[in-house]
Amino acid sequence: MKAPHFIFIAWLLSHSNASLAFESDVHFGLTQWLALQAGFDEFAARTIATGDQRVDSGDMQFLDLELMYACLGKDDVGARRAGTHHYPTATSVPAAPEQRSVVPGSEAAKSAAMTASQVQPNQASYMLLKLGEGLHILQDSWSHQGIPEVPQGPGGEAFSCDPMRTWNHSKARGGWNSHKADLTMYWPADSVAMAKATYEILVHYPSLSQTPRVARSWDTVLPLLDGFVAASTKEQKRKWFNAHGIEDVSFLEGISLKDGTQPFTLKWSGRKLPPLPSAQSRQHGIDGDLLDFYNRFFLQWIATQNFETLALQFGPDFRTYNARGSAALTGPANRAQLVARLKVWRLRDHGRVADLAHSSGQLTERQIALIEAAAREANGYAKYDDPAAAFFPLLPRGQDVSPLLPFFVSTATTPDGSHPRAIAVAKLRHAPYDTVAAVAEKVDGRWSIVSIVSDVDH
Repeated sequence: MKAPHFIFIAWLLSHSNASLAFESDVHFGLTQWLALQAGFDEFAARTIATGDQRVDSGDMQFLDLELMYACLGKDDVGARRAGTHHYPTATSVPAAPEQRSVVPGSEAAKSAAMTASQVQPNQASYMLLKLGEGLHILQDSWSHQGIPEVPQGPGGEAFSCDPMRTWNHSKARGGWNSHKADLTMYWPADSVAMAKATYEILVHYPSLSQTPRVARSWDTVLPLLDGFVAASTKEQKRKWFNAHGIEDVSFLEGISLKDGTQPFTLKWSGRKLPPLPSAQSRQHGIDGDLLDFYNRFFLQWIATQNFETLALQFGPDFRTYNARGSAALTGPANRAQLVARLKVWRLRDHGRVADLAHSSGQLTERQIALIEAAAREANGYAKYDDPAAAFFPLLPRGQDVSPLLPFFVSTATTPDGSHPRAIAVAKLRHAPYDTVAAVAEKVDGRWSIVSIVSDVDH
């Protein structure tokens, strides 16, 4: 596939956040628990929850990254799938954000779940994954309600992600650069309304056998939700689920809440993704020198704990780089900033440092100190026995058939056309609700990593 060419702007290269929804505490855990209250047996409840959670990059048909469909190119298939699965509206892309406002519990939001519920009783047992998928869309209509906020760039000749195709949180729910919309503790009324709508669908789903299900009344279920909604750490979520009959809480892996007093090291195995054969990319249409550079960088980044050496090996000579005025465009003004960005995206407990990882501009000394403190903790960094296991598989759409990729590379030029630039987009297993990208520039004939940027994603 030929990489699209574009001109970067400060917005994209300093910080980029896109679409996300409630996370697996809702899409798997709460859905499973509500299904049990609605009278489903444990196997059926887990199946529904699995179908719900897989919509968040748990199957290749759901793996659509905004940086790929709206920024590095214009992929209407990916943009429409993202809208269908996470931003239910009556108007599809391409369309102005004002025409794509998400209304919680709307007909567009309920449509998939209602359709799944209209299955014949003798087929009901076989449609539970589809029911979960429909519930995911309905649930997301609460976290994504409102008009998607458009990230603002400097304009003029500068490139920006296409506002006709981007999907983001509304300004009222924290805006495009925040995980806030995804966390139940900030939205108690919306979280309860979402749970009630989910429960109503579950209660009215056809019986799976000749014996009718016995569902608890909503008035009985409602008071039990308080602790779930208010929980602000993985530990508090775990305790709530354990206290309410859910022992296996591995689904909490990767949510954007800090661990709590104990490291959360469980792994959820419910995704249905093909394994990557290697951490080495075989992307078509990319210069061999650039692809080799990124292959070496990602392989070392995902394994090392010596980020100073990594930045020295792959970063630029910042004195020369700053003298050319590039730092104002791409972010880090010195090696310490680059080291901190490299570290923060390798930390296992992303919820602890999410605000730092997504902060724009230069990190303060205090912010860097907080990153260092998290890195010194036992199990501070995410570790992988196989480097390929660190990455979600990506499958770009183009004119030719692409192999599965650990990261996707696109090229660019400076406004005056004098310095080649590139960006490599990856989705890391320990930060499943984000896309991370390594920005490189060819300085004095040598490729260098000049910035690490991010994009909140589903």
